[in-house]
Amino acid sequence: MTPYLLAATATMPEVKAFIGRYPFAILPVGSTEQHGPHLPLDTDNRIAERVAWETATKSLGLVLPTSPFGYAWVWKGVPGCLTLSFDTYKAMIGDLAESLDLWGIKAVYVISGHGANSQVVKHAVRELIHERYGIKVLYGMYQGIDEMLAETDSERWHNDIHAEEIETSMMLAIAPESVRMDLAAADYPPVPADYGKSELSMGHMMQSGVFGDPTPSTAEKGRRWIELASARSAALWLSFLARHGLYQHDGAQ
Repeated sequence: MTPYLLAATATMPEVKAFIGRYPFAILPVGSTEQHGPHLPLDTDNRIAERVAWETATKSLGLVLPTSPFGYAWVWKGVPGCLTLSFDTYKAMIGDLAESLDLWGIKAVYVISGHGANSQVVKHAVRELIHERYGIKVLYGMYQGIDEMLAETDSERWHNDIHAEEIETSMMLAIAPESVRMDLAAADYPPVPADYGKSELSMGHMMQSGVFGDPTPSTAEKGRRWIELASARSAALWLSFLARHGLYQHDGAQ
């Protein structure tokens, strides 16, 4: 039995047998939201799903179906964008952790393709999960972003990435048929001094929906960065399991 399994296409007996041997899960979470004129609304979901699967193949875990709706308050009201409230998203993560805990899952890695999700997951772990269930939770954006930024051929917008070179390259590697490079164009919205310290969000500053420059994007870069993200995420996941005494690199549990 390989130490990774895709839950969406597995049967109940297969899942039961798998978690009996490897009681660990990876949950990709994304967001359904605008990504400018050249990328589809499910960009964050596709990236999270691919990185989660590649992470599992480099480590271990039951890869759960991707959660397609996230905490996307910044795009509230923008056509095509769907968001859950902070409290609803926090409750959802708590409910999913309870379900996994009842299965006998000992740890879950919530890999996000959307930055704002992680701040909600953090509060779910602290307030709803940590002292209530036995399951351990690791969470965050896919790893390696700083290394990717060092390799880009474009300038970063302020302190974030969105529909720019990294996400566009990853989508060219994952689903090139869904990327409209003929419509890709750089966009660097001005950043007011009180951004991040007031009600201002990226949604308030949005022009085309792009934050950065997607035009240097290539599928080759995307494949390299997916490999980087999954390798770094797998290393973090394995170290997390080892710290809790749940799994060692030699396979000991």
